[in-house]
Amino acid sequence: MGTIARYTEPSPMSIHVTLLSASSLELMREAHLVFARALGLAFAATVLLILDGEVRTLPGMAGLTLFTGLVVALERLLAGNHPYPRLGAANRITLARAGVACLIASRTLDPAPFGTSERWMLVALAGCALLLDGTDGWAARRQGLASAFGARFDMEVDAFAIAVLAITAVKSGAVPCWVLAIGAMRYLYLCAGRRFPVLRRPPPARAFADRRRKTIAVVQSLALLCGLAPSTPPGWVAAVCALALGLLTYSFAADIVILLSAEPHRRGSNNSLAP
Repeated sequence: MGTIARYTEPSPMSIHVTLLSASSLELMREAHLVFARALGLAFAATVLLILDGEVRTLPGMAGLTLFTGLVVALERLLAGNHPYPRLGAANRITLARAGVACLIASRTLDPAPFGTSERWMLVALAGCALLLDGTDGWAARRQGLASAFGARFDMEVDAFAIAVLAITAVKSGAVPCWVLAIGAMRYLYLCAGRRFPVLRRPPPARAFADRRRKTIAVVQSLALLCGLAPSTPPGWVAAVCALALGLLTYSFAADIVILLSAEPHRRGSNNSLAP
């Protein structure tokens, strides 16, 4: 969840129907094995939760279906967009975080109210996923497997995880309904990009802006974890979440300003190249 603040749309990935190279075949063989194991573990965990009475059958199967759809989409995009013959540890870590998010989502879809011990368990699960988010980028750089595909995969899992956590916190009754805006902000930005093409462009590379996004991302996750934790005083919960939402709004606004300010320069550059 730590990089969710990269809310701007990265460069679009296109899918081309071409013959797979030897490196792509090697990648897909590894990916098939990893995805099969991931789905097997997800199925086993779902069955255990259902049998133990922690999750009802329908919400449990919905969470499993959600994870299966994510794996299928990832597999379809992998061959044409991942530039290396190996899946890499970073993408495996991101896939594990996606599984945790789907597991939390399956319990959130269950209409049964949360108990105190269950809220602590969800905080622990989400906290572990947050700690893992700090390792996937490091693993990609250490293995020399950093790519735009991995960054996009990481960002989309972050966005999904933060949305699930916001819904979970609201369902627990610990935070007001407006906290859902934290989880919805990324998707509202994508919808706005459909109407305003400038928002679909990646922002200019700026070190300060990147640090700002990452820092505010961590604030969002920690604020929601504090809201979900049973021991947090109610007055503090609203204040912390309001601060997080305010910082998130500022981050979006700052990126929009950067994109709009860069737009005239792009147009001028294109005009200067015209005959």
